[in-house]
Amino acid sequence: MAEVPGSARLVLVDGVIHLDEEAAVFEGMLEGWARQQKSRLLGDSTVSTRLSLLRRFADDIESYPWTWGPGDVEEFTVGLMSGKGRLAPSTIRGYHLTLRMFCDYLCDARYEWMGQCADRFGQVPSQVCHEWNTVAHLNDY
Repeated sequence: MAEVPGSARLVLVDGVIHLDEEAAVFEGMLEGWARQQKSRLLGDSTVSTRLSLLRRFADDIESYPWTWGPGDVEEFTVGLMSGKGRLAPSTIRGYHLTLRMFCDYLCDARYEWMGQCADRFGQVPSQVCHEWNTVAHLNDY
């Protein structure tokens, strides 16, 4: 089977033992998703903005994608909606869409991240953005 841009085997080298395996796999996921997006001719600023959000999300909830759950999205959203730095619903909707797309990428068998995570950590990523924990577009009302 031909490797697709963004597949785990293109960004993780076999036989390498990482000092911080979790961080290395997460960075591999981000690199793979960046490659997948660039193969679709998305601009560098779009890709880097999305990757920054994913790093922020992971830092905020202090975990990696194979342990993320819907409650993490809710917690992150509440944080974005509180205080002086409260974000607009359209901005939060964009954040939710980025998280949803990243999770779709991780769960797509063509990219092999599910197998990598199962083998390495005994857990797999899942879709954490659902209609009941994300901002709907105004046209959906």
